[in-house]
Order: sequence, then C-alpha cells, then structure tokens
Amino acid sequence: MSFWNIFSRKKKKTEKSKEKSPFLPQIKDPIEILFAKNFTKKGGRFIFCETASELNNNFNNILDENKWTEKNIFCNNENLILKFGLSFNSFNLELNQSNVFFTTCEYLIANKGNILVSNNQLKNFKLNELPINLIVFSSINQVESDVSAGMTKLKNKYKNKVPSNITTLKPKKLIEENDFLSYGNSAKNIYLLLQDE
Repeated sequence: MSFWNIFSRKKKKTEKSKEKSPFLPQIKDPIEILFAKNFTKKGGRFIFCETASELNNNFNNILDENKWTEKNIFCNNENLILKFGLSFNSFNLELNQSNVFFTTCEYLIANKGNILVSNNQLKNFKLNELPINLIVFSSINQVESDVSAGMTKLKNKYKNKVPSNITTLKPKKLIEENDFLSYGNSAKNIYLLLQDE
C-alpha cells in the first residue's frame, strides 16, 4: 500500500465525518434571521440599518421610491417625528388623508414573520382603517421567537396596565391578493426599518 492511498483514505473519512448525521438536531437560524426570512417570504420589505445615518438614508429612499412626501405620512408618535426630522404636520394630519402610516411596534414575531402592535402604536384605530402602506421602525432587541414570548414580554413591560388593541401586522403577499378568499384581510404593504443597537 502506498503512502498516497493512506492519505486518500484519511481524506474520505474526514469528508464523511463532516456530513450531517440524520440523528443530529438541525442547526437553527438565530431568531433575527428567522424573522427576516419569514417576513420577506410573506412579502414584507426588510431593511437592516447599522447606523443612524444609514437609517435616515433608508427612510428617505423609501419615501423617494414611492414618491411620498411628509404630507403623505401619518405618524402619531412624537419621538419618531423628532428622530426622523419630520414636521409636526405629520402628527396633526388626519389618517384618512395619508398614504402611509409610520409607527413603531411592540415586538417582531420570528416564527410567523409578523409585527406585534398595541394601542401604543394604533391608538384606537382598527387595522382596516390604516392606510395600505406602513413603515415600521424597530430595533434588533425587539425580536421574539413567537407570539407567546412576545405577549409575556409585553405583560412584563407594562406590569401596571397591559395595553389593549393588541394585534399583529401581516405583510401583504401580492400573489395571494388576487384570490377572493383574501378579500377583506388586514395585510399591508410593510417596510420594516430594523436598527442594530
């Protein structure tokens, strides 16, 4: 037996050991990646931002892409208005006069790719009263594995008074919108600006 045959046998053994055993558990994606995959698979537009300047640039790119101006944006969150340098006209705009609703969220639900919101974001509006276009701002530490984990965090966050009007925002999948069974659902065109913190 030559030296080269021994070397090739060792190589074959190491290649076999690198193959995954069917008995080992599959390696799972981190929940942030799982959320991004599920959210985009449903038709959501996911934009990850590492810096504040990247966040502002991406926000402005969304407005430019859709030909929206500040006059088209309804935002009921004073902190968002200040953070993104919007005029307070957005705060005073009537919801039915807007093309886009700009908001935050409570949590991002990884296993479903949905966005958990409450009356802190929606106030007393119903999902079907919101414009079809939404821009949601969130941070990476708001990603939770499932609705149950999100609800637990929500209850711990608001110990004295749990918010009402708790629901999930679902991205609109254009392919399915032609199906009469999807008529009247609350799916929206959602841009998610996710900031690294």
